[in-house]
Amino acid sequence: MSFATIEDPTRARQVTDLLAKLEGIADVPAGTAPGQVATIFFDPRCPYCHAAFTALHGRVAARWVPVVVLGDPEAGTRMAAAILAAPDRVAALTNAFDAKLTPTVSASPEITAKLAENKEAFAAIFAAAPQLHPGVPTLFVPRPDGRLAIMVGYEPGDDAKVRAVLTGS
Repeated sequence: MSFATIEDPTRARQVTDLLAKLEGIADVPAGTAPGQVATIFFDPRCPYCHAAFTALHGRVAARWVPVVVLGDPEAGTRMAAAILAAPDRVAALTNAFDAKLTPTVSASPEITAKLAENKEAFAAIFAAAPQLHPGVPTLFVPRPDGRLAIMVGYEPGDDAKVRAVLTGS
């Protein structure tokens, strides 16, 4: 996992506000403070994203932002679009990671545009932070002191690191 921090709380808040405008899946328990929600870029076909979701789901409040960056872009777009078009996006995300979601239609123009916006934001982040190598999952985790941690990649046990950042441990 590569790691960086946006040290300036004002800049961190600007980034967090921009991330909140991207289309995603809210996996946030009721009563979670807004400053305690991680934003996670993922590709629905990524095994590391699947591992992160499995470890964090129900334990860490997160917004999962789909970005199609691996392999066959058409298949990835269909999968991400099926998740975003579902009435229960968290269930659709779970099913996608469990290989139980089979997209049968093409993405609508509206969802395709949202996915393009997500991908542009993803690319802009890595262009602005050349010390980080692009990858999924990419986690933006707010710290209690106003800073924003950026974590790229996921390995078993990294969920403890995410929770430590959220709590300031």
